[in-house]
Amino acid sequence: MNLPLLAQFSGISLCEGAAVPLMNRVDTKYLIPRHQLNEIIGGLKPHYNILELQHKRIFRYDTLYFDTPARLFYHQHLRGKLSRYKIRTRRYVDTDTDFFEIKHKNNKHRTIKNRIQVPDMGEYLCRDSRQFLAQQLPHFRLPLEPTLWVYYHRFTLINKHLDERLTFDINVWFRWQQQSIAYPHMVVAELKQDFPFHSPFVELMKQVEIRAGGISKYCLGMSSLQPALRNNAFKPTISKINHLHEY
Repeated sequence: MNLPLLAQFSGISLCEGAAVPLMNRVDTKYLIPRHQLNEIIGGLKPHYNILELQHKRIFRYDTLYFDTPARLFYHQHLRGKLSRYKIRTRRYVDTDTDFFEIKHKNNKHRTIKNRIQVPDMGEYLCRDSRQFLAQQLPHFRLPLEPTLWVYYHRFTLINKHLDERLTFDINVWFRWQQQSIAYPHMVVAELKQDFPFHSPFVELMKQVEIRAGGISKYCLGMSSLQPALRNNAFKPTISKINHLHEY
C-alpha cells in the first residue's frame, strides 16, 4: 500500500478518536478510483487528523455477514427499504478484537450501530451474540446463516473541528466458500456525521467531480459472488465499479 501522504497527517489515538464515536449518524458514501486517492488525501490534510495505533495508520478489517436463508437483509437493501438491518461479526485484526454488530438504517436515513465484544469470530453466532440479538431485535424470529466474508484495509480521518469521521476502505475483496473476487481499483469512502453539515471532504469531492452515491460492501459482494440473486438496482453502480480502472 503506497500512501506516503498519510504520514503527513497529525496522528490521533484510539482513545481520542473514541470521543467521536458516531454510533448514531448520517452516512454518505463515495466510490473513488484508486489512482485519485493520493490527490484526494493531499487535499484533506489541513482539515483532518488520522487515527493511529502503535505507529500504524492503515488497519485490516475482516467481516462476516449473516442473513436469512431467503436473504431478507439483502433484498431489503435492494428494494430501498427505509428501515433495514445488517448483522455481522467483525474482527479488528490489528487489535485482535472481535465484535458482533447490528446496523439499523432507520426511516429517517440515520444509521444506528449497536455492538458487543465477543470471544472469537467464526461462521456461527455464539451465545453472547444470540442473546444480544434477542435483546436488540426481540421480535425477530427468523434463522440466520453466514453468507459472505468481506476483507479490506481502512484508514480513518477525524475532522479537527467538527464531529465527523471519514473512512477509506481499500483492497476490498469478497469470499464465500470456493468463490472470491477483488476490486483493487475501487476505494469506498464513507462520511459519517452526527447531522449533515458543510464538510471539507464534500467540497473536495465537488472539485474533483465525484458525486455521492455508492453501494454497501455486503450487497456488492453478494451480487458479485451469487449472480442468481436479483441485482438490477445495483447494476449501474457495479458497472461503474468495473470501469474504475479505465478512468
